[in-house]
Amino acid sequence: MNTPSDNGKSHAAVTLSRQLGSGGAHVGYLVARELGFRYVDREVLRRAAKEMEAGDDRIGTVEERPWGVIERILGAFTLGTPESVSLPLLRPPVYERDLFDLECGIIRAIADRCDTVIVGRGGFYALRNRPGVIRVFIHAPREFRVQRIMEVENIPSIDKARAMVDESDRNRARFIRDMTGFLWSDARNFHLSINTGIIDFETAAGMIVDVVRKCR
Repeated sequence: MNTPSDNGKSHAAVTLSRQLGSGGAHVGYLVARELGFRYVDREVLRRAAKEMEAGDDRIGTVEERPWGVIERILGAFTLGTPESVSLPLLRPPVYERDLFDLECGIIRAIADRCDTVIVGRGGFYALRNRPGVIRVFIHAPREFRVQRIMEVENIPSIDKARAMVDESDRNRARFIRDMTGFLWSDARNFHLSINTGIIDFETAAGMIVDVVRKCR
């Protein structure tokens, strides 16, 4: 159920999915600043971590990984080897589906209360049936993203940067497919698909702002 804002309209939201190195988080920040919307990124993960009594880093390793891998890792730590004495876990295991469902619920709760820009976290899926939501995908050519990762993360090795970009693409695509049944990069999931290798960040943000204002 959508919560009306003070002017009687439902709160607006922008969901922003992005490839690693495309500058999507920065574009989302620019959009939120221009519109006066709440910017939500790691905040969703922090809330999920608090509710599941786990640290951000621990949950972060679960996200965007295939279920089979997570199941095997958690199984190994939970059961131990056949020869070992089974010990109780210090913290309960974090399961991928539970985490995703919890984050989707947090995203919807935030969108109920205020105008917001949601970066990543499967926001396009969590708010897919809600009116007043603009879904955006930010992407860029591989080498553009590799160069940006090297600059932003201060990575001297181009091979390492390429590996990071490729692994991120595979993991994000697999995670979205496994959790939602959708193809992560399918343009039909989004209202706007912007290539920041051609369109600079400020222009990209301006395009999104214009669409949001025209649709309100």
